[in-house]
Amino acid sequence: MKIALLLACIGFSACAIAQVPAGGYVVADGDFADAQSAQWQRGEQRQATENIAALRQQHFLAMPKAQAAVADLAWPLQPVPDFDQFDYHGTKYFVDHGPPYPGIVEDYTCGTRTYNLANGYSHAGTDYYLWPFAWLMMDQGQVRIVAAASGVIADKDDGNFDRDCDIASTTNPNFVRVLQDDGYSAIYLHMREGSVTALPIGSRVATGDYLGLVGSSGSSSGPHLHFELRDANGAVVDPRHGQCNAGPDRWIVFQAYEDPHIDTLSTHSAEPDQSVCGYVGGKNVDDTPNYKSVFAPGDTLWVLASYRDQRNGEVTNFSILRPDGSVFAQWDFDLASENEPLPFYSGTAWDWKYTLPADAPVGDWQFKAVFVGLTYARAFTVAASAVDLGAASAARVQVGANATRCRSADGRTPPGCP
Repeated sequence: MKIALLLACIGFSACAIAQVPAGGYVVADGDFADAQSAQWQRGEQRQATENIAALRQQHFLAMPKAQAAVADLAWPLQPVPDFDQFDYHGTKYFVDHGPPYPGIVEDYTCGTRTYNLANGYSHAGTDYYLWPFAWLMMDQGQVRIVAAASGVIADKDDGNFDRDCDIASTTNPNFVRVLQDDGYSAIYLHMREGSVTALPIGSRVATGDYLGLVGSSGSSSGPHLHFELRDANGAVVDPRHGQCNAGPDRWIVFQAYEDPHIDTLSTHSAEPDQSVCGYVGGKNVDDTPNYKSVFAPGDTLWVLASYRDQRNGEVTNFSILRPDGSVFAQWDFDLASENEPLPFYSGTAWDWKYTLPADAPVGDWQFKAVFVGLTYARAFTVAASAVDLGAASAARVQVGANATRCRSADGRTPPGCP
């Protein structure tokens, strides 16, 4: 966390420009990474091959089609219906097209958003991680993994520990493999324990069907979906086209290499705290956002903005607006002001602290941001009395505030839940 800069707003005057956040987080190298062992990969490939052969012998599966060169992959993540933020993810790593370790790494653009390891592993998929409170979002089941294309479930596993924080882990992942109708196999890795679809091997799934929840099972350093595509021979297929990948782009909706957006704007009673790992000292731990959306005059107000793909030089115009639209506080923010080691991060989160004046007008306020041409706004309430505070709190609960790990995402109750 950064050193706090405390700012107090007096009366109805606007605060001074606050360019320096009180605290912040960046997604660093090694965060939300994975490296399933070659032994596990061989075993899973062998099991999937046997499953497919058995299904064909039983006439449950047609003979393979010619592998398509068309864009038929849909977005593989889906927030729960009551998710009320702007987005929920960042994209960390892509397929490595460079030579094995210690050779240079090259993603599909010939950039370096990928990796290889001394044990011979070269990153074989695309990693989509939860952001900004990954462990809490995982436990609350806020983001589902869905089929990117129609096909048949060829292999799956569940019941494995799902709070790994180290790619050196030797545990097995919870996962689903789908033999797609286009002839390719899609592998969805690191699912939350107890969330894998109940559909048996051999079942058909359509594009968008539920497969599981994002987790951190297997060789994983944080909650994310590792999406991996392979051809009939088991070779890795990169679904993104670029200078270092001549293959076609297979996504129905183009995914930009850098896609700068604000994922969330939120308000808090105290500074939000991210957990480095969701399992410490033999116990499950979660992030502590300290969400709060209803305040009294004189209260401390923390505001947080989380980004995906933030780069130095991209300025955000922030403001906090009173119910009548007048400016309570206004400031500009540039990642460059934080003097981070890199000029670009796939995920960041920054917070600021204010004190509401004793005569703060009651009503609905706004925390607002303008970033790369897009406007984002988050409402919060200032209420005058305890009765008003209670009524407003009941009417405006930020997503996740009362969710639990036992929330059902697919009609089933997760194991161990009432």
